[in-house]
Amino acid sequence: MILKRKSIVLLISLALGFCSFIALNAFADTLVQDKIQYHANLWGRIQNGFALALPPDSKTIRKIGASYTQNPELFNRIIANSERYLFHIVEEVERRGMPMEVALMPVIESAYNPLIKSNSQTAGLWQFQPETAKILGLAQNVWHDDRRDVIASTRAALDYLQYLHAKFDNWKLAIAAYNLGEGAVSKVLSRSLHKGRSSNFYDLNLPSDTKHYVYKLLAVKDIIVNSKKYGIQIRPIANRPYFDEIKIHEHIDISLVTRLANISEAEFNALNPAYNRYVIKVTDEPRTLLLPKRNKDIFLKNLETYQDPRISWQIYHVKKGESINEIAARHQTTVKQLQTINGIARSKNLTLGQKILVPQIVSENYSDAAALKKKQLQNYQSNVYVVKKGDTLYEIAKRYGTTVNQIKLWNNSDENLSVGQKLVIARS
Repeated sequence: MILKRKSIVLLISLALGFCSFIALNAFADTLVQDKIQYHANLWGRIQNGFALALPPDSKTIRKIGASYTQNPELFNRIIANSERYLFHIVEEVERRGMPMEVALMPVIESAYNPLIKSNSQTAGLWQFQPETAKILGLAQNVWHDDRRDVIASTRAALDYLQYLHAKFDNWKLAIAAYNLGEGAVSKVLSRSLHKGRSSNFYDLNLPSDTKHYVYKLLAVKDIIVNSKKYGIQIRPIANRPYFDEIKIHEHIDISLVTRLANISEAEFNALNPAYNRYVIKVTDEPRTLLLPKRNKDIFLKNLETYQDPRISWQIYHVKKGESINEIAARHQTTVKQLQTINGIARSKNLTLGQKILVPQIVSENYSDAAALKKKQLQNYQSNVYVVKKGDTLYEIAKRYGTTVNQIKLWNNSDENLSVGQKLVIARS
C-alpha cells in the first residue's frame, strides 16, 4: 500500500512537473511572439536583449569601434551578410535566455560568412576547430561539414557557450573561454584566486588577444546601440524568418534543388554551406535543407511532380589497377571534374575499393534505349549464360552474334565479369 501511495505521489509530481514545463514553454513562446510583434526591425529586438556592461574605462571600446566605423561600407557588408542568419540566431539566443551579445559573436568570428576560409582550420559562422566540432557532435566528411551548417553549428555554439557559462558563472569569461579554450581560462582564474586576487574579467591576467576578443564584441554592441555617435547608419533587418527548414530523405543533386526551388546557386550555397559535393547524400538520418521562405512551397510543389531521376551522379567503387583517366573516359567526363567533385588532389592515386562520385551516363536517347531494351526482351527468347573462368564479354558477344554493349544493356553490367555470374543473352 505504501509503495502504491509513493507511486501515485510520484506520478502526480511528474504530471504537475510536466504541466509546469509545458506552461513555462508556452509562456516563453508567448514572450518571443510578443517581441517579434513589437519590433519591426530586428535590431530593436536585439538591443532589448543586451545584458553585458561595458568596462569602466570605455576608451578601448571606442577605439575598437572607430576601427569598424572608419570603413562603414565594410561594416554594413558584414550586416548584409547577417541578414540570412541573424533572425534564427536571435530566436535561439532569446529562447535560451542568453545575453543578446552572443548573437553578435559571428561578427568577430566570421563576419557572418559561413564559407570563409581560415588558415587555422576553423570553419563556419562560429569558426569551430575540427576537434571541438567533433566533441560537440558536428559531422565532418567528404559529403558535408556541419561546422558550416547554419542550424547545427548555431546549436552547437550555443550549447558550448551555455556549458562554459555554467562552469565560470560569468558570461565574459564564457566568451573568453570560447576564444581561448576553457582549460586556459581555468588556469588563469585558478592562479588569480590562489594569489587572493579578483576573479573579475577585467582584473584577470588573460592573454591580450583574448581580452581584445571580448572588447571587440562589446564594441560591436556599442556601435549597434550608439550608431549615431559613431556616425554610421545600420541597415535595418526585418524581424521575421528568412528561411524555412526542409528534411531531405533521398539523395538529390544540388543543381536540381536550385532549379526546382527557383533560386541561384549562390543563394543555395549561402543557406546550405555545409555541402561539399554536387550531391546531397542521405544516409541513416535525413539531411536538413534551408530555402528562402518564399521558395519553400515552390520547391515542394515542383519536387512532388518531378518524375525524372533526382541524381545525375552515382557512387563508383574503384577496381584494381584503374586510373582516374580510365574512369573519366568511361563515364564521359573529364579528370578535372572527377578530381573537383571528389576532392582528389592531382598527385593522388586512386585506391582499390575507394568510393568516388561519377556521372550517370544519361544520353539524349536514354529513355528510348530503356524502352528498346524492354521491347527486345519481350520480342526475343532469351538464354541465360553462366560465366566461366577466363570468359570475356567480347568472346561471349562473338559467340552469340551480338555486341558487348548490347550484353551490357541487357544486364545492366559493366566490363567486369565474375565466375558463376548469370548473363541474359537475347536471341530471335
